[in-house]
Amino acid sequence: MRAVRVECSIPSIEHDQRVQAALRAVSWDYRGILDQIDGRLRVMCECITTDGNCPPSGFTIGGITVVEILEEWTTEYLTHHLVSLEFEEEMVAHFFQSRDLTLLAGTNLTSNGLVIQVAGRQSSMVNFLRAVREAIPVERITSAKSSEGIVQQGPTLQQHRIIKLAHRNGWYEVPKKISIRGLASKLGLSKSTVAEQLVKAESEIVGGFLENSR
Repeated sequence: MRAVRVECSIPSIEHDQRVQAALRAVSWDYRGILDQIDGRLRVMCECITTDGNCPPSGFTIGGITVVEILEEWTTEYLTHHLVSLEFEEEMVAHFFQSRDLTLLAGTNLTSNGLVIQVAGRQSSMVNFLRAVREAIPVERITSAKSSEGIVQQGPTLQQHRIIKLAHRNGWYEVPKKISIRGLASKLGLSKSTVAEQLVKAESEIVGGFLENSR
């Protein structure tokens, strides 16, 4: 069985009505698969909100339905909602009907982006990843590393997005074809944030290169 982590940044998927609805909450964290009913996949998620307003039972959007709010509790300023969600067969459920592919803990949607972690047979993984790439822009795919499992290595998702755009726009050419101001404008971030994240991303990449060249 293999495992991979798929990451998508919010700017790449924020146009999706399902993402827009979900981001009214702080986060959606996958907790486990509950069942498959008539081809539909039912999963348990924890929805965290600041105002207590979680989509109610029966709410449907883009092939996803809130089946039931199983439980709710509060911690300080946050409300936690344990939710049963159902995905239509043609959307995602059919990938799990063969029982050789499963979602893993760590799958979530937050303001930082969408993370999907799955494990399964190689052929099923390839089909699943191909479908994901066709449906949404994927920023990065990380494979499990031996006994360490899926380990977060290298630049963060935001850093990856910044350095990718910098490379595409000639930041690393001589002379440079774009300035920090230009990158910041394209990214919708401050110049200081772009400069700081570029340095951190470059440090991670160089560190990884040196580590692998020992």
